[in-house]
Amino acid sequence: MPKVSVIIPTYNRCNVLERAIQSLLNQTFQDFELFIVDDHSSDDTHKVVAAIDDARIKYIRHESNKGAAAARNTGIRNTSCAYIAFLDDDDEWLPEKLGLQLALLESSPPEVGGVYTG
Repeated sequence: MPKVSVIIPTYNRCNVLERAIQSLLNQTFQDFELFIVDDHSSDDTHKVVAAIDDARIKYIRHESNKGAAAARNTGIRNTSCAYIAFLDDDDEWLPEKLGLQLALLESSPPEVGGVYTG
């Protein structure tokens, strides 16, 4: 089982989604799975995801539009990894982002339950 589940909620953003996915695939830390939760898009979101050949990618499509929070919750319900990270479909991570945040979280006292960036 991977150490981190990354969840990307998306809705009609196929024009920016591939960049977000590629920024995750280019991370120096590679022990992750990716849940792309399509919130009932009417564009080519499914084609963008299908064109990327990586077994870590899991595509889930809502049967109706439920909103970004529901899409994130769908991703959470489908993982059993120790850590969860959220990546918005229009964001791009620098290559060391995931590894640095995980190292910070794991070296923090047990009272720390999450880390984030500005």
